[in-house]
Amino acid sequence: MELPINVIVNSNLPDLKGMEGELIAISEHGYYEIIMKIRDKRHTYLLPIAQTVLVCTETILEPEPGFELER
Repeated sequence: MELPINVIVNSNLPDLKGMEGELIAISEHGYYEIIMKIRDKRHTYLLPIAQTVLVCTETILEPEPGFELER
């Protein structure tokens, strides 16, 4: 996965359920760095990985039948 990438953020923190943002970095110290627009201003959030679910908004392409995908 290449960063930055657009995501939908779901966290147990207040007011962060279903918010759209841009994942900028994943820290080795246990947090996501995400930029979100709140009231027409962009803010950087440092969200704990253990308490945050991110859903990528980009569509995943399905391979044609018979095509093997290596991961």
